[in-house]
Amino acid sequence: MSRVAYLGPENTNTYFAALAKFGKKSRYLHAPTIEDVFHLVEREKAEYGVVPVENSLEGSIAHTLDRFVDFKRSPVRICGELEQPINHYLIMPKGTAPEKIRVVYSHPQALAQCRDWLLKHYPYATRRERSSTAEAVNGLFDQEERLWDLDERAAIGRIELVDKRRLKAVPIRIDQENITRFFVIALRQNRRSGSRSKTSLMFALQDRPGALHSALEPFKRYGINLTKIESRPSRRRAWEYVFFVDFEGHESDPRVKRALSDLQRYTSTSQVLGSYPVEKL
Repeated sequence: MSRVAYLGPENTNTYFAALAKFGKKSRYLHAPTIEDVFHLVEREKAEYGVVPVENSLEGSIAHTLDRFVDFKRSPVRICGELEQPINHYLIMPKGTAPEKIRVVYSHPQALAQCRDWLLKHYPYATRRERSSTAEAVNGLFDQEERLWDLDERAAIGRIELVDKRRLKAVPIRIDQENITRFFVIALRQNRRSGSRSKTSLMFALQDRPGALHSALEPFKRYGINLTKIESRPSRRRAWEYVFFVDFEGHESDPRVKRALSDLQRYTSTSQVLGSYPVEKL
């Protein structure tokens, strides 16, 4: 039985992503932060960890990428990925009239993904961030919250958070496709399998003109398709950046090896974060 750490608590989007990946027979360990998920894996309290890395509406999850930047010597590897459609609901105590809502609680990502919907339906409602969608819903009955009456509160979360509770839910309709991508992390490296693979890479550039162009050129030379590239502050010096690249192929493939070898000429540091099977939605 695998022990799987996830950004929780239960009934969050990351929990259901982990459940979809590892099934009901695994043992799940709730971690309150992304940092804690990494720690549980590094300390071998869990064989695997599941963390969000990117949303189709709001882009990358900075905390996940920054963890790789801050701990370059961590033994944690990306060993898998999965994508999950995200369906949000506005959840409120039973008996609440929707037009009376004055405050909406949720995780910052959920609030951002529902921004346009909230502006249209609740333009004057205050938004309050919580560490998870589950915490936001669980806190609706918090007696210490004195700024708003019980029938003025709502939260954004999954429909499962309503189950067998004094709550009701209204679906939040978002026109664009809302999908979150999750990384599976572990202390092991994936072997090359028969399925298509993807590799995630992190590197910093040498300080010279055209360095980024030169660093990317080997991928073109060897016919390797880049599926994503973005930068994050290095967190060491102002205006210094670390680049994250995803590309098709496994790090053990001969052409990938050649490209990574050529890349070394133009980077001050580079690190393969993991190669893993490509997951379909």
